[in-house]
Amino acid sequence: MLRPSSAASLAGQQRCCRRYLASSTARDSQRRSLRRRNRQSTGKEFGGIRRSTNAKSLRKSSSKTPPPPPPPPTHSPSFFANPLAWYSAKLESHPFATKCITSGIISASGDLLCQCLVHRNHLAAQEDLNQEATGGPAEEKQAGEDEINEIEPRKFAPDWYRTGRFGVLGFFLVAPVVHLWYARLMRYFPGTNVGAVLKRTATDQLLFAPVFLPTFMINLMMLEGRPYNEALLKLQKDLPGAMVTNWCLWCPAMLVNFRFVPLKYQVLYSNMVGFVWNTYLSWKTQEGEGGAGDHDAVDETITAKEIVAEAHM
Repeated sequence: MLRPSSAASLAGQQRCCRRYLASSTARDSQRRSLRRRNRQSTGKEFGGIRRSTNAKSLRKSSSKTPPPPPPPPTHSPSFFANPLAWYSAKLESHPFATKCITSGIISASGDLLCQCLVHRNHLAAQEDLNQEATGGPAEEKQAGEDEINEIEPRKFAPDWYRTGRFGVLGFFLVAPVVHLWYARLMRYFPGTNVGAVLKRTATDQLLFAPVFLPTFMINLMMLEGRPYNEALLKLQKDLPGAMVTNWCLWCPAMLVNFRFVPLKYQVLYSNMVGFVWNTYLSWKTQEGEGGAGDHDAVDETITAKEIVAEAHM
């Protein structure tokens, strides 16, 4: 038989076991009901799709970033529809080549304009001589007119080799050097405030222009096939006047360029101003040194003047 004390302790242990089993069963049922509610709420949030709320699966899903969306298709603007947008797109895709081609075209166009203006001046001079020949006695006037009418007005025939030389220098010399120079200026003197603009303009016109202008002129004359000594003498003669004209044109132009024009358009702006500048340079480098056609026109003008003078004697 068991003792009373041992029987009481055994009954107490049995009661403790029953309480523990009851409490563990209640906790298990609470956990199951909590999981069930969590699954139901998760399914509602994701459109009725049941997903696991396991922490490990959530970490895995969050670590996988979704792929970026594909870029929208880009359509290059048409030159005829929007020339500025087309040019801006070319500057973004091929900045160096675009600037070189633009500079070559504008440089050649400036030389063509110069040749056209010189030709018009020759025609105007010939018309003035014809008007002068209308004075004097009738017989002498008729003789002068007959001699002058033999000189027929020349049609405009541009010197394409000369124009090509300007285009080559614009493509291979002007655009690459100016492109790199403007980028360096913006790097050393950034910003568009008055101080930075004045520093860039002063550096450009006092350091860069006195070196680049004679470089352009001597290269142009060497491409014409002139001897080096002759080209050097003409450079010494023409450079002072060309330098003064350069400062009169480019100082205000560069102030506007560095203050208001974005960096990628600065070479284009310089080329637009350079259209006028190249016209002047074409006239300056060819002044008194024209081709065979120019010499013939000058000889004809001199002959016409002699005829008029003799008719009035």
